[in-house]
Amino acid sequence: MKRYFNRIKVAICALAILTVWVGCTKYENPPAVYEDLEQVGDGTVKRKVLFISIDGAVGAEIKKIMPTNIAELLKTSKYTFESVANNNTKNAATWMTMMSGVSADMHGIEDDSYIPKPNENNPHATPVGYPSILYRISTLAPTTKSFVVARDQAINTKLLVSADETFDATSDEAVKKQVVEVLAKKNPGIAIVQFKDVLTAGEQYGFSASQTGYVDAVKKVDGYIGEILTALKARTNYKTEDWLVILTSNHGGVDKSYGGDSFAERNTFTIFQNNNFKQLELKTEMIKSMRFFGFYDAGQSSYTYYNPIAFRGRNNPVLPNETIYDVAKTGEFTVDAKVKMNPTNGAFDYASNAPFLGKNAARTGSTSGWAFFKSGNALTFFLADGSTNVQPGMGPVSSAGEWTHIAAVVSTINNVPTVKVYVNGLKTGEASSATLNLSKALSTTGLTFGYFPYIFSGRPVDMQLCDVHIYNKALDEAAIKKNATRVGIPDAEFAGSGLIGYWPMESLVNNKFMNKITGNPDIEAQGASRTVLSGNNLPYVDPNAILIQPEDMFTQIFYWLEIQTQRTWNLQGQVFLNKYEVEFLKP
Repeated sequence: MKRYFNRIKVAICALAILTVWVGCTKYENPPAVYEDLEQVGDGTVKRKVLFISIDGAVGAEIKKIMPTNIAELLKTSKYTFESVANNNTKNAATWMTMMSGVSADMHGIEDDSYIPKPNENNPHATPVGYPSILYRISTLAPTTKSFVVARDQAINTKLLVSADETFDATSDEAVKKQVVEVLAKKNPGIAIVQFKDVLTAGEQYGFSASQTGYVDAVKKVDGYIGEILTALKARTNYKTEDWLVILTSNHGGVDKSYGGDSFAERNTFTIFQNNNFKQLELKTEMIKSMRFFGFYDAGQSSYTYYNPIAFRGRNNPVLPNETIYDVAKTGEFTVDAKVKMNPTNGAFDYASNAPFLGKNAARTGSTSGWAFFKSGNALTFFLADGSTNVQPGMGPVSSAGEWTHIAAVVSTINNVPTVKVYVNGLKTGEASSATLNLSKALSTTGLTFGYFPYIFSGRPVDMQLCDVHIYNKALDEAAIKKNATRVGIPDAEFAGSGLIGYWPMESLVNNKFMNKITGNPDIEAQGASRTVLSGNNLPYVDPNAILIQPEDMFTQIFYWLEIQTQRTWNLQGQVFLNKYEVEFLKP
């Protein structure tokens, strides 16, 4: 079935759906509007996008099979067989993530109704709606024509209803034929294509290159892709078109199933192809961490984005042996961690004096204890004894959402208590005070990961935190740099290191952050936990080590089409093709 849509009517409908999510299942088709879609041959190079999803294609298995046309694409591509879907690998959830630029945790889509599920912690609140990429394009670049050919009718009638034309297909062969026709007769600025036979084969035979039925399905779809690419190159104005071809999968699978959060179910592949690209396989070290977010102040209830599902780590009641994490215990002290800030309303500079890692009742005045705190894009380390404090500034940290190593070292230099702070292994600040009494730098408050019960502004923290270490001695710069250029500490290095606390924070065990130092306190988790898998982009990592996730499809497409995204959309995807502009931007 083919559908034409009037964009003004669709825009009004989409806005209404976003404002009040109603349980509609059908949209009235407005009268067909047939347009002359012949491109003007003025010689101007026009950027265009062909997006193809092979649903159910497991990245590792596609690499083993390596079908002919996919292999040929790689010669002019940035690609990976290690891209990762969200932990919700249901079909509608994964397609919504690719087409909205936000994670399944944010959009809340579970099924083909494409209506977000209510927040189980706040069921009476109206769920936030996230428009599709085609709605955004139709609003900001209405002359960019969009076409969708899909096996799932709900993609056409619910998710991508803002397309200029949509086509329902009952088989992958029908998908191929329709896409070839669109490329031959239409003028798409963006075309979105869904194949499903690989998914069906995975459910029937198993999602594995060892299963002949799965391999045959992959090779058959690969043949369809070859025909589509031939049709693309045969377009009349192909020489004045600059196509970005994106080939990916919405999720993987394990055995004969999908929908869970195992790595095999999340493992996808992604190819970004353009005739001017140089071949490059993108590989990355992954960091698994927990998302810490929220505030703890009843007077700040206006921050509903975080309430009531804020998350942090703190024992309740405080354990007696947590006193080992007071500076007063030894007079020397080192704490370091990996942090990654998340944006709010598209910005990273939202927090104002918000502590997120420390042992302190209230980071204000000279309240005794210690804490890192965020103010705008910058971080500061706070240390106080009840009457005197020092607060060395660390400068901007993770101001664009990148992973960053932070450290603070407390010691006495020439009989003067001194704090040195480091960012990615480099010293960025130092403060000292002769009147600071380190023997009184202690707190009955428990060690805290994430938000504190008191913050100055009521503005929340939203971040990922992992690989936290605390030492009962002052590390030298060489040791700080060593930790800055790795994730994790080998067990063999524990003895004699002064390490008294080490929390990887990759996951929870019995709702606790487990301490790898035997006998020392674990930290209890409070709130709704969210595990996040992200690429390690610390400075020591190869800049080509990029983790591709489904949220990136939206931002990469907008980048290629030269349409500006808006901060208020709260997109979570990255743009990385701009790193290679020397290859495809012509003077």
